[in-house]
Amino acid sequence: MTGYSKPCEVAGEAELGRVKEYIGRFAAHSLGGTETGAVLDDALGTSGKMIRPRLMLLSSALGPDREERFERICMLAAMVELTHTASLIHDDIVDEAEIRRGQISIQKKYGKDAAVYAGDFLISRVNYHLAKEKLFAAGAILSETVEKMCLGEIGQAACRYREDVTPEKYLDNIRGKTAALFRTACYLGASEAGCPEAEAMALGQLGEYIGIMFQFRDDLMDFMSTEALQGKDTQKDFREGIYTLPVLLSAESEEGRKALLPFMKKSREGTLSEEDIAQMTGVVLNFGTEKAKQEIHRYAGLAYELTEPYKDSAPMAQIGKLIGKLDAI
Repeated sequence: MTGYSKPCEVAGEAELGRVKEYIGRFAAHSLGGTETGAVLDDALGTSGKMIRPRLMLLSSALGPDREERFERICMLAAMVELTHTASLIHDDIVDEAEIRRGQISIQKKYGKDAAVYAGDFLISRVNYHLAKEKLFAAGAILSETVEKMCLGEIGQAACRYREDVTPEKYLDNIRGKTAALFRTACYLGASEAGCPEAEAMALGQLGEYIGIMFQFRDDLMDFMSTEALQGKDTQKDFREGIYTLPVLLSAESEEGRKALLPFMKKSREGTLSEEDIAQMTGVVLNFGTEKAKQEIHRYAGLAYELTEPYKDSAPMAQIGKLIGKLDAI
């Protein structure tokens, strides 16, 4: 690979292009002609918005050593994105998801075996290159993050079909399964660029708040999207006993809980009809969605507080725009 002389626009196409080069290098394989190879090519060829690498690059721009450590930062940003990609592949298998980002999911298209192998392959490549590049401290942090992601998923699975799950317990789970990787992206970006530890920790906390908002917004859109309002085949989480924030907030009131309990019982029994789903959605729209919006606004406020020391920074202004988009619901 050719060297990269000087960073351009922070988290712009040139910088993200460098991260994508490392992704291609780290995930290179000789599995052409196999289903696992097809999974890898498909998963890596349909990259999303790369939010986590963007946040890592933006956080790194606040450190004094960014330019001299730019290649190292891009390597780690690639590893963060590969970790995220592997987690999506494995999540689709566990969820038996048929659709991902509007397309047929990997496990539906190629089968569960190939999807498992591909996800494991990506994690193994991340671990290999962490060792090869001697990124030991960052590797320990990323490994601990994967553990937190797993514990969040395990915690969510343990809560399935439980009528006594609280919003606080759900928050604990999403801190792991969703927000942990956001936190690590921001922390590593700042730390690797030479920010003092207290500053890197604060930026990591900012990343966690953004990750929580990201999940809360997803939860809320399941009830406010056009598909949900039209009563189409939606609410996969509720059908599978995963009660997300708007549902749990609805159940905090006596009236909302009384209205939801029959549908929770049916979800546990696997007898929910489309009419039941439509009625349940109506209950949540009445009792939970406004509360969920308020929670998103609350976390946006917490996030904005952490951006205040950098209010004159162009990279932080970009992070502020992301917070604003998540809060605009």
